[in-house]
Amino acid sequence: MASSGSYDYSIDRDGLINLAHQHIGAIGEGETCSANQITEAAKLLNMLCKLRAADGMPLWSLKRGAILPFSDASSIATNSHVVTSYNYTTTSAAAASGASTIVITSTTGFANGYTIGIELTSGTMQWTTINGALSGSTVTLTATLTEAVVSGAAVYVYQTTNRIQRPLRILQGNILNSAGSNSYSIEQVARENYFSLGNRTVEGTPNQFYYDPALDNGNIYVYPRFSDGDDVIEFTYHRPFQDFDASTDTPDFPQEFYLPLMIGLAALLGPKFGVSIEERSALTKEAEYYLIQALETVVPEGSMLIQAETR
Repeated sequence: MASSGSYDYSIDRDGLINLAHQHIGAIGEGETCSANQITEAAKLLNMLCKLRAADGMPLWSLKRGAILPFSDASSIATNSHVVTSYNYTTTSAAAASGASTIVITSTTGFANGYTIGIELTSGTMQWTTINGALSGSTVTLTATLTEAVVSGAAVYVYQTTNRIQRPLRILQGNILNSAGSNSYSIEQVARENYFSLGNRTVEGTPNQFYYDPALDNGNIYVYPRFSDGDDVIEFTYHRPFQDFDASTDTPDFPQEFYLPLMIGLAALLGPKFGVSIEERSALTKEAEYYLIQALETVVPEGSMLIQAETR
C-alpha cells in the first residue's frame, strides 16, 4: 500500500465546532450545528485559544520585531514605529528645513503612503508619510522637514500593516547599528528597576528596556532615549494567537493541537447540553492529556552540556 505523500491536513472553525458538539452527543453523527450553536461555540473557542498563551512560548508564535528610532520620548506604543519588517537607507544629498522632498541612496521598499522616518541634523527623527510616487530617487513627504537634513542621514520606511500586534511577552532584545550592521545584546529589566532609574530623559544608545503589555497596545520603555537615527532595537516576542472570525478560519496552531482544542471545546460546551460533571471532568482531563502530548512536539532544539560533578 502507498502512503498519501500529503502533510497538509487541516480543519476549519466550524469543523472543530461540529466535532465538539458530536463528541458530547449534542448533535448526531453527520449533523451540523445551528447558526446559534456556531455563534456561541465560536466565542468559547476563541476564549480557549487565548488561554493557550499560558502554555509558555511555543515556537511557531515566536517572531522578530524592531523598534525604529524615535525622539523626545522614553516609551513607544507597539502600534507605532514597532514593526515586523522595514527598509533602511540614507540620504544622498542635503535638504533644507522646510523642504518637502529628500533624495535617497536606495529606493528599495519605498512606495506611496508608506511611513517614513528621517534623521534631522540635530539627530531628531521626523516621522511622516510618502506623498505620491517616487521620482527617481526623490521622495516627496507629506509633512515638510522641520530641520535641515545632511547627506548620509538615516532614513527608515515601512508599511503600516507591518506594525506588530501587542506582544504577549518579549524575551530578548539587541541593538542593531543600521549603518555598520553590528549587533549586541541589551538588558531587559523589570518594571521596578526601570522606574527606579534616575533621569529617564537622558539620551544615548539604549542599553536596557522594559515591556508593559497593557491591555490594548503594549508599551516599550527604553533607557537611555534614542539620541539619533543610527540604531534600531531588535527583539524576539511571543505574538498573540489569531482569532477565529470566519467559518473557514483554520487554527493558528500546528496540527498536533487540533485534538486538544476540539476536546477542550467539548468540555466547555458540556454544561449547555446537560453533560454530567463527571463526564465534563473526564473530558477536561482528556484534553489536558492530549495538550501535554502536543506541547512535547514543540520543544526547541539546542546544544546541551553534560559536565561531571566535582567535589
